[in-house]
Amino acid sequence: MTETIKPAEPPVAAATDVEPTKTEKIESPTPDQPVETPAPAPVPKAEETTAQAEPAKADGPAVEETAPALPELTNTQWGTISPNLAALYRRLPEIFEKGKHNEVYGVQLTYVENSTEPTFGTLLILQKFLRANSDNVDKAVDQLSASLAWRADKKPLESLAAEHDRSAYEGLGYVQVIPGTGEVLTWNIYGAVKDYKKTFANLDSFLSWRVALMEAAIAKLDLPNATKPIPDFNKGVDPYQIIQVHDYLDVSFLRMDPDAKAASKATIAVFRDYYPEMLSRKFFVNVPLLMGWLYKATTLVLPEATVKKFRVLSYGKELAAELGESIPEVYGGKGAKDLKELGDPVRLSAAPAVETATETEAPAPTATQETAAAAPAPAPGA
Repeated sequence: MTETIKPAEPPVAAATDVEPTKTEKIESPTPDQPVETPAPAPVPKAEETTAQAEPAKADGPAVEETAPALPELTNTQWGTISPNLAALYRRLPEIFEKGKHNEVYGVQLTYVENSTEPTFGTLLILQKFLRANSDNVDKAVDQLSASLAWRADKKPLESLAAEHDRSAYEGLGYVQVIPGTGEVLTWNIYGAVKDYKKTFANLDSFLSWRVALMEAAIAKLDLPNATKPIPDFNKGVDPYQIIQVHDYLDVSFLRMDPDAKAASKATIAVFRDYYPEMLSRKFFVNVPLLMGWLYKATTLVLPEATVKKFRVLSYGKELAAELGESIPEVYGGKGAKDLKELGDPVRLSAAPAVETATETEAPAPTATQETAAAAPAPAPGA
């Protein structure tokens, strides 16, 4: 028996007409007629199988796979290690590869594969570079890598141990540890320069001496044996910094020596790039009143954090009110009578021997000499 199935109502086309489905006839098999089994469908190709297995991509942004959590770093003395400090520590292999060196300020930086316990000294140095770059890990990596390369090349600790020209640098720099507070103070006495050419013309020699003076001050901080952590960025004061005093007594500001100017510019660049977070305060003393007014005008356009570290004083004796009575008397304190009592912070060459005149018997004066000695001295202007 043949049964006719009516075609379904065609759907309404949304944009174009759709051709209605044709009528199909389905014959029922008789009892003595075997049922025909439809032929199996062809096996799909591998590419088609893979495509069918892939789930349909959902609309919207792709969801990134979550990276496995890194093991937490610990150090009993340091306490909580911030995520950024931990990230900087984990990049030490990269930093060592770039810098080819691992010593900073007398501290040996260490990294042990799969270790979760950084040394205290390593964390201390990394924290300084991290704070100097406002907690930016990438910038800290760049600056630390450059600093290590510079130290490998210039060898500042060797400059500290080397002997420097006494005739060029004697009396120009001193280091003092203030009793009670333990603060380290560097004195830079520019008015003591005797020969500008001898002191500043050889820029490499001057920078070697100036870096040695800085390393001598840092050595007083004893960073390899430090036990107090440095707070995270914007969370407190770094306790391992240096105070600098720049004394300009008898220095002319009207016509600055070009060699001295170049040396000053180079020194600022070295300390900015390779000694971050080492300055707590800087005092400019015995600065003429005119220069003081000009300085105060420039501070209006400087960052507040920078301005807070600088102080300009027109008179040296005003410094005692800032640093206490332990500083030398010439600066209003009750400490050493003279800066020379602090001693040379870096090695200087031996002082030239003073020739002693040999005593000889003076010849008896002649009659002409006796007459001249008895005559009155000439009037001024004669």
